[in-house]
Amino acid sequence: MDEEVTKVPADIETICCDGGQDGLGHPAVYYTFGSTNKIVCSYCGKIYERDQE
Repeated sequence: MDEEVTKVPADIETICCDGGQDGLGHPAVYYTFGSTNKIVCSYCGKIYERDQE
């Protein structure tokens, strides 16, 4: 599987992932960055990375 990394602005705390495939994705799930700068969606494996300030 090709790991796609989505860059997120440094000031974003919470992101939502729904698979992004026009209704063929997965249920919307929300993740909070907290003390980490990287989130991996437990449904689709998409990687979200917060830019460093």
